[in-house]
Amino acid sequence: MTETNPYATPTAELDHEFDIDDIELAGLGERFLARLIDWTLRCIIFVVLFLVFLPALGVWFMVAWGSDWFERVVYNPFEIMWYTFININFPLILYLIALTHISFLLLQGIPLAIWGQTLGKKWMNIAMVDKETYEKVSFHRLFFLRYLVWDVPALFFGPLNWLIRLTDLCFAFQNDRETLHDKLAKTVVIKV
Repeated sequence: MTETNPYATPTAELDHEFDIDDIELAGLGERFLARLIDWTLRCIIFVVLFLVFLPALGVWFMVAWGSDWFERVVYNPFEIMWYTFININFPLILYLIALTHISFLLLQGIPLAIWGQTLGKKWMNIAMVDKETYEKVSFHRLFFLRYLVWDVPALFFGPLNWLIRLTDLCFAFQNDRETLHDKLAKTVVIKV
């Protein structure tokens, strides 16, 4: 008769053996479609937030630039051009960046931190994971290194922001398929 040791480590047969060599990087097409889906959903959320908080923008303009801000801009187009390129004191740009990050948190930040996937990534069967461990990425690293750091140039010089974003995306055409924001955050997008 075999006695069962109640203090023994449990054993179980696994249905699937996980092998890191089986991991396949997501293709550019899958990443593009996932981003397009997420971008479309973010735009919808962004427009709703923009309309809900629009009165706050008017108050912000008056506090930042005074009650005569509209006349100054209309009669001096160079002032609006200055604030379009140097954005640190332009309430509209700061407002848009704030709304962008709120919509990001709702649609991408929280789902990526919890599940490693956004809705677009889920529909395309891809996920963003840590490059070394293939685990979910912490929210802190995700938000600050993968996303927020890329918005800092937008505060100072608008065209530079777009140049940086295009350069970032061009890195995805390398063999490792990692964009600059993937490299900085040490993440990779894989098929699941």
